[in-house]
Amino acid sequence: MKIKNIFFTILLAVIFYSCESNDSPLINSTLVTNVPSLLSPQNNSTISTLEPAFDWTDISSASSYWLQVSRNSTFTDFILDLSGLTSSQYTPTGVILSDSNSYYWRVRGIGSSDTTQWSATFVFATSLESINPTNKILIEIFTNTSCIPCVDANQYLDEIYNLQGISSNDNSVEIMRIHTTLFAGDPFYLYNTADNNARMAFYPNAAIVNPRTFLLGIFMGNYSPAAWTNKINEKLAETRAYAIKLINTYDTVTRSGSVNIKIKQATGSVVNDLVYHVAVSENEIAYNAPNGEIHFNNTLRDLVTPSGGQSFNISLGQTLRYDQNYVIDNVIRQHKTDLIVFVQRTSTKEVMAVEKIRLR
Repeated sequence: MKIKNIFFTILLAVIFYSCESNDSPLINSTLVTNVPSLLSPQNNSTISTLEPAFDWTDISSASSYWLQVSRNSTFTDFILDLSGLTSSQYTPTGVILSDSNSYYWRVRGIGSSDTTQWSATFVFATSLESINPTNKILIEIFTNTSCIPCVDANQYLDEIYNLQGISSNDNSVEIMRIHTTLFAGDPFYLYNTADNNARMAFYPNAAIVNPRTFLLGIFMGNYSPAAWTNKINEKLAETRAYAIKLINTYDTVTRSGSVNIKIKQATGSVVNDLVYHVAVSENEIAYNAPNGEIHFNNTLRDLVTPSGGQSFNISLGQTLRYDQNYVIDNVIRQHKTDLIVFVQRTSTKEVMAVEKIRLR
């Protein structure tokens, strides 16, 4: 009889203790019982922005969320890996994606002592508007207002600028004149010595031999109308490996603006020494120069980007977007000014693409 009583007492104690220990952790816990449903970007969708807003359903018992965006479905190559998000929506600050790529994303809810399973994985692709390479070329001529031999070369380029039919397609020839230290007192050199010096330093002998002219970064040789025209036409017959598209916004009152630049690599090998330049170029400047010239077109006034260019990396088929802010000096006439944007390799000096847009 005593044995039965003892056994009964032990059994009650075990049951009582078991109930106590099972109940205890539930008193102060917040369990997350649902799984977020992904809303946007939708599964298997294609979006036309590189700054998407990620949106998913609320979980009432979740105090925060954990968002992951990856380049692969195994989530080992992260674009975003963010926990502690207190809203069921997240918009990145700045561009985090690349054009013509696929991305995977998922979310989980987090409570005070529990988390949900990961949501379903959604995949989406990016595709910006089509940007096609052109046959446009850039000619950079180093000149000086006291340089007599420069006059003929400048007049030749003026005829192209004025669409006189010198080349097979004058419309596709962009020109930039950089004034040098060859003779003292050149007002266009003195206006911006830093940027003019930077371009002179970039090209060999540009400061001591004028006219010194480069076609897509390649020296054209001594001035010869026939030889130059042949070289220009050869390059106009080719399509560049890169494409540039520009959208410019400008305020004539504040004289400030922003140019949206899209750069795409369409063909060729991937290189790691690319820069892009944004140049301010003024036309039809009246000046009685010592060498007899009286008007000056395509005159470099400012490099908005760093004087050595803005470095960037791009992959084959990829499109990148940049916004470049600028201010135009009061000396420069707004209605006679262009923005010239070009991509260049720093090692070979080859210009990979060029595009021009009017300031206003």
